[in-house]
Formats: sequence, structure tokens, C-alpha cells
Amino acid sequence: MTAPERAPLGAALALLLALVSLTGPASPVLMAGAVALLTVLVACAWPDLLELPSPGGTRIVLAGVGVAGAALAASSTDRFSPISGVVMLCAVGVFASFAQQMLRTDRPELTASLTGTIAGVFVAGISATWVLAQVETLSNGRSGLVAAVATGLAATLLLNATPLPPRLRFIASLLAGTGVTALLATSLAGLGLPLAAGLGVLIAIGAGCSQLLVGSSLVAREPLPSLAVGAVPVATAGVIAHLAVLLLP
Repeated sequence: MTAPERAPLGAALALLLALVSLTGPASPVLMAGAVALLTVLVACAWPDLLELPSPGGTRIVLAGVGVAGAALAASSTDRFSPISGVVMLCAVGVFASFAQQMLRTDRPELTASLTGTIAGVFVAGISATWVLAQVETLSNGRSGLVAAVATGLAATLLLNATPLPPRLRFIASLLAGTGVTALLATSLAGLGLPLAAGLGVLIAIGAGCSQLLVGSSLVAREPLPSLAVGAVPVATAGVIAHLAVLLLP
């Protein structure tokens, strides 16, 4: 996939999350399914992104953590809260990363492979924050806030990958992400315009920086697969969505 083709991938994933967030009582389960798909894409792309020497094992560890984290976030038990379950799962993922490295028959670049896999575990694990945000919105009746964040994210990622001059591209993506998020946050979630605009700026800058990082030649020596450039920024943006749901009045 070429550079223009990777633009709609992240936007499409973000729009999928936005649509799922508006499905009512079934939204946590559907969001968990969408996030599980997202984490599988992250798992597929992560070893190529960091040029890890044992891609197969890394993909298995990351996909397992991501899918299990999405499922835990959508459930609640008497023994632990969903967020505690996700944290414990990340700890298990770190242990699995060590085990995966020890099971390798040959171990070139062991330190790089281990640290890269552990970093991927946390990227896959925090993807569950999308599900946590959706569960929280059902209890306070503000599911439109998650939709606003996801749609603003989609607008940012789409414009940030267009073949415009860098400065113009940054301005266009910032304005689009901020405007879309603010419009939907005020109309769907009843958020005040200053707070909605601030949330939009945070989403636009965070998504742009994340997309720039995973697409930078500082990360990999070879051209990157589109899955990494599209999926990783969407996965990490769930943290902003969760914090917005928890902290905004």
C-alpha cells in the first residue's frame, strides 16, 4: 500500500469506532469487537514498524494482549474492575514477552526484540481504553463524547496524510480535527464550546504527533507498512477519549 492509501485506513478505523459508540446498550460489546480488530492490525504491523527479529512471536503476544484487554474492558466482575483487569493483563503481557524471547531458537538483537515487544504490549493494552470510555459513557449518558473524539481523530488522520506541504498539512489537519470534535462534542454531548475546542486541539495534536512518529524514518530504515501508520495512532488515542469521559464535566 502506498502513502495515499494509508490515509483512509486510520480514518476508517476511527470512523468505525465512532459508529459503534452510537449503538446504545450493545455498544460496549461492539466496541470491544472493533478494538480487538484494531489490536490485531497493530500486532500485524508492529514487528515491521520496529524491524524486530522475531515477528511471529511478537504478533502472537500483542494480539493476545489486545483481544483479551478489549474483552476484559467490556466486562465487570466482583473481584476486580475492568481497568484493573487491563493493567494486570499488561503485566502478563510483559511476562509473555520475556517467555517469547527465551523460546527463540536463535537470539540476535535480543534486547531490541524484548523492549520492542514490551512497548507493543502497552500499545495493544491501552487500546482497551476505547472500551472503557464507552462503558463509562453509558453510565453518564454521554456516548456522543466518544463519537466526537473518534470522528475528530478520523478527520485529523485523513488530512494529515494528504500530499500537501508540511506546514499547510499540519494547519489543515489541526483545524479539521479541532472543528469536527468541537462541533460534535457540543451537539451530541452538550459540552461547552471552550472545552470542546480544547479537546479538539488535544486530539488533533496527539493524533498528528503519533502518526508522524510511526511514519518517521527515525523508527524504521525501510518504508513502513500502511497498517502501522493507520492503526497505531487510533489505538493510542483511546487514552484521550477515556480521560475526556472521566474528567470533563
